[in-house]
Amino acid sequence: MSVLIVGLSHRSAPIDVLEQVCVNPAGAASLTQRVHAGQHVEEALVLSTCNRLEVVAEAGTFHGALAEVGDALCAVSGLSREELTPHLYVHHDERAVAHLFSVASGLDSMAVGESQILGQLRDALADAQRSDHVGPVLNPLLQQALRVGKRAHAETAIDEVSRSLAGLALDRA
Repeated sequence: MSVLIVGLSHRSAPIDVLEQVCVNPAGAASLTQRVHAGQHVEEALVLSTCNRLEVVAEAGTFHGALAEVGDALCAVSGLSREELTPHLYVHHDERAVAHLFSVASGLDSMAVGESQILGQLRDALADAQRSDHVGPVLNPLLQQALRVGKRAHAETAIDEVSRSLAGLALDRA
């Protein structure tokens, strides 16, 4: 078993593609259900924000889970594999954990340090827990990601970066 993250964000896709894959909470629940129903995915969570859509999965087999997640993303977005694949990133095991911690800390946000992602990750985890889509692998990993994100905001000045950018933008406006 391994951890797999497949997604796209402001770093990997243009705005028009992000708009096509954007899902509301019901769409995120549907995507999670579709991914979780696959034979190669044991646990799944969908993190959907205005600038990212990621599927975090416990994969029984890497290639099988990757194909199932890709099919599910194509189905919910209406994009073909050829249209979607160039914009996807894939993280596996240690890289997946590092990426998840980076996202939770606000380091992978468009406005570095923004803390809204913590609430979005917390909500996604609560939804996945209620639906019984996370278990002994993803649940503790995601709980730890939330702790890492909270510590990053509490013990550093990372929050000041996005506030400084917003202040600068307001000053210029």
